Amino acid sequence: MADSTEDTSKSDDTSTFVSSLVFNVAVAAAIIAAFCILRPRFKRVYAPRTYAVAKGKRSPPIGASLFAWFSKIMEVRDDEIIARVGLDTYMFLRYMRSMFIIFTVLSILSAVTILPVNITGGGDAEGINILTMSNLPRKSPKLWVHLVFFMVFVIWVMYNIFGELSVYTRLRLWWLTSPKHSSKVGASTIMVSTLPEGLLNRDDKIRKMFDVFPGGVRQVVVNRDCSDLADKVKARDKHALKLEKLLTAYSVGCEKAHKKAQRKGTAYAEPKRPMMRESSIPFKGPKVDAIEFLSTEIAKLNQQIAEGTGDETQYKRQSSAFVLFRKQIAAH
Repeated sequence: MADSTEDTSKSDDTSTFVSSLVFNVAVAAAIIAAFCILRPRFKRVYAPRTYAVAKGKRSPPIGASLFAWFSKIMEVRDDEIIARVGLDTYMFLRYMRSMFIIFTVLSILSAVTILPVNITGGGDAEGINILTMSNLPRKSPKLWVHLVFFMVFVIWVMYNIFGELSVYTRLRLWWLTSPKHSSKVGASTIMVSTLPEGLLNRDDKIRKMFDVFPGGVRQVVVNRDCSDLADKVKARDKHALKLEKLLTAYSVGCEKAHKKAQRKGTAYAEPKRPMMRESSIPFKGPKVDAIEFLSTEIAKLNQQIAEGTGDETQYKRQSSAFVLFRKQIAAH
């Protein structure tokens, strides 16, 4: 009775593994097939950089065939990726590629060494368990294969990690010294946080503190609390977005009315202009012309923003500052 239960359990384990394997392979195949079919039909999703960015950063178009993308992946060079998507994205893609290489090689090695050793181990394991180490008898000389494979595993992973670290170091040095990066203000700037109260109004002391670095300090900018100005900019952008939507809808309505008048041979009747209430509280206040009201509010906010950006001394200083050096090496 016990043997029958054990055999049933082993059979269930095998069938569960096979079912899971078949299901996952089917899902992966379906996802790849869907990608191959949908990719050429939805360029906005799968290939926006072939047309929606500046010409100097556009990627070459990919053919419409199902597997045209695969050859492009194999042909693209690392410097092209950096030029088009930046160093951060390239490093992420390089990380994914290195993980793929590491586990692909280890999977192949385990399939040609570990699995045959386990299958022919001579133990009493059955079902899916013959693929595991449990199929090897105690003190079997084949256990050395697992030890050697573990050593190869560690050496291969560490080799790839140190190789990627070497590439990262060279890329970082190249990027920091490249004219494209070194010419930017941010390349020679650091942010100093948690400044004491005694230094908030003493730019000369902050400058003197950091003048010991190569080239000295070019400029010190203490951060200020501009939340009121940020609120005005946010309100202006909100009004502008709403006005844009209303103007678009109104223009579409005017065009439809014009075509309808032409089709029927009648006089053009201007559609009703959009209306809204001045108050943000529902049903409070009279309705006004939405286009005129939003245009007026945007003009007022633009004036207030212009006045707010003209004099930074009206904003309270905060406990952090940006220090801009004359030489890039001082910021690193």
